[in-house]
Amino acid sequence: MSDANKPNDDSLAYEKAQQGGTQTDDPLAAIKDLRLEQLAVCKLRSEEEMQAMREKLKAGDDAD
Repeated sequence: MSDANKPNDDSLAYEKAQQGGTQTDDPLAAIKDLRLEQLAVCKLRSEEEMQAMREKLKAGDDAD
């Protein structure tokens, strides 16, 4: 995913959690769902950053 397509904040994850059918009478479940979505987004971003670093290091090793 390119940087242009990434949201600057977690509003997309929040919106997705809200549309996920979370019951409004159970706010703790809604918070849990939101936090799980945020964690998933964080893990994905971290993995993308690690992959970019690996590629950069590999490109640097190939240049030597």
